[in-house]
Amino acid sequence: MNKHHSSKPRFIILAILLASLQTSFCFAGDNQLTILHTNDWQSRLLGFGTNADFTPQTVNDDNTIGGVSRLATLIEQRREILGEDNVLLLDGGDYSMGTLFHTIIRETGAELQLMSTLRYDAITFGNHEFDYRPDGLAQSIESALNARGKLPPIVISNMHFSPDDPADDRLQALWQQNIIRSYVVVNKGGKKVGLFGLMGSDAADVAPNASPISFSDPIEAAKRMVQILIEKEEVDLVVVLSHGGIHQDPNAPLNWWGEDVDLLTQVPGIDIVVGGHSHTPLNKPIMINDRMILQAGSEAQYLGELSLRSEANELEGDKFKKSHYQLHKIDDHTIGDPAFIAQIEQFKQQVTELFLKPAGYEFEQVLAYTKRRLGREHFDNVIANLVTDSMKIATSSDIAISTNGPIRDDIYLGSNGIQQVSDLFRIVPLGVGVNSDKPGYDLVKVWITGSEIKSIIEALLLGQQTRGDSFYPRFSGFQVVYNSARLPFDQVSQIKLGDSKSGFHDIDLSPDNPQLYSMAANSFVGSMAWLIGKISYGLLEFTPKNENGDPIADLSEGVYDTNLSQSGVQEIKEWRAFFSHLKKLPDTNHDGVVELPIKSDARLIKINSYSPNKLYQNATWIMYLGSLIIVVGAVLVLLLIKRIYRQFTS
Repeated sequence: MNKHHSSKPRFIILAILLASLQTSFCFAGDNQLTILHTNDWQSRLLGFGTNADFTPQTVNDDNTIGGVSRLATLIEQRREILGEDNVLLLDGGDYSMGTLFHTIIRETGAELQLMSTLRYDAITFGNHEFDYRPDGLAQSIESALNARGKLPPIVISNMHFSPDDPADDRLQALWQQNIIRSYVVVNKGGKKVGLFGLMGSDAADVAPNASPISFSDPIEAAKRMVQILIEKEEVDLVVVLSHGGIHQDPNAPLNWWGEDVDLLTQVPGIDIVVGGHSHTPLNKPIMINDRMILQAGSEAQYLGELSLRSEANELEGDKFKKSHYQLHKIDDHTIGDPAFIAQIEQFKQQVTELFLKPAGYEFEQVLAYTKRRLGREHFDNVIANLVTDSMKIATSSDIAISTNGPIRDDIYLGSNGIQQVSDLFRIVPLGVGVNSDKPGYDLVKVWITGSEIKSIIEALLLGQQTRGDSFYPRFSGFQVVYNSARLPFDQVSQIKLGDSKSGFHDIDLSPDNPQLYSMAANSFVGSMAWLIGKISYGLLEFTPKNENGDPIADLSEGVYDTNLSQSGVQEIKEWRAFFSHLKKLPDTNHDGVVELPIKSDARLIKINSYSPNKLYQNATWIMYLGSLIIVVGAVLVLLLIKRIYRQFTS
């Protein structure tokens, strides 16, 4: 019996070895090429879950998904099986911004250092690489170069420098040194592979800090690069690293739409798109003939693997075709690479020393406890209400407004509900100072009227309905009732100031009411205030003012100053206001750790009513004019039908 059982593990091991050898023989060789790909790391070096639970040194003892040290192990395993010369490792952008590690990226280039050690063959920029402005991006690249001596080729083909503004000169110098370039040609699998990168139009739209850098149309840039790679470089395969994105829709052709789909349909010379930006885990490539779109989710949760074989064709010569695809899930079945574990531990210490200690915090400091996972879904208001309440309190404002977009993560339950500083920082991690280069969004405070509160909610509601949940309104100090049966830009029927404890009272939403209310926001959402008139085509009015009612020219004048008696602006960061608010929550069991609430009030209330009193409650000229047009249109249609009927019956 013992002898029988002892032979079983040997049989399993032998089977695994044979499978590995079979895979090696199947995919290795001069006519084989494997593309390993990632995208949207967003500085998520420790994976999805509470950081205290993450144990990359061991297997099968945590529920964390991802982790760059585990990713490193898997990449090396695949290279060993497939052969280094047959493997391309690529990334689709947004490797930075999202956790505490990005706060020191200018000093360390931490993410780029790790990508260098992983031997990526090419990477591209996403919109978040520009969050610290072109100069900050240049600093991060220089820091990584100083630490590693060499970086993966950074390819981007539709980025353009300003000839007049010196703010991008430092980054342009790296372009002139060929550290950043429009394309690169590599030899893999016995073939020449041309690689270029693109910033998608949507990604460029949400990269305001990239200025004065601009991005040209990605389709036109792709056509230009394909011509160069095929005609000049004579490559066998054209691969684009695109930070454009894809979206699923059962009514769309191929069940998918988006900028990466547009690339394949409008630029015939592209063979493969390695995508990013939309954080989509594709379990199989999107196929257009034999051409493919790949994307591996986000934040190192997956490693995509596409195996290609080269087939001779009398008319077209050698053509690469898909022979296998797999989306590897990164979890605790894979042990972390010890060298990467050690390097990330060093980065954690640097985060504490360089960024957290001056504010009185440490990376692994316990800050709070939760009894359940708290999410960002519409029905789960806890995180959003905590964030907006913290802004309102920190600035002593009447109201505060944000959106789902700057709230970047959930709060995970983990094994015991304990939340470290590093976990909770992920909730509001983004931004850089308006008047400085310090990490984190500044809080701004402006004064607006009741009708302007309505205007900003109207703009966000339409943004959410047309561009996605990142625009979903979140706020503090008031409650909004909106009617989805009403016309866009005039759906808000009621705004009540107050809170669930002290009660609410209606405010006058008429445009001629001069009553001012102070509003807090982070500098990202606050910057939208000056754009409301533009994005609404003049249908909505919004003029940020100071407490005296005088218009404010730009965002820098609205940054909240915590000490007016001191020279300069003593700004307060969104993440620090959030932490300060959390520390004041109740500690009911007196163990020194505050408890996060498990539920909170709904502040945005949706109705769908065609009742006249609901349709026209606090309505503006938009609703009345729209209704008139609809009625007139309906009358004209009825008259036309009547006329046609008479012609047929006469």
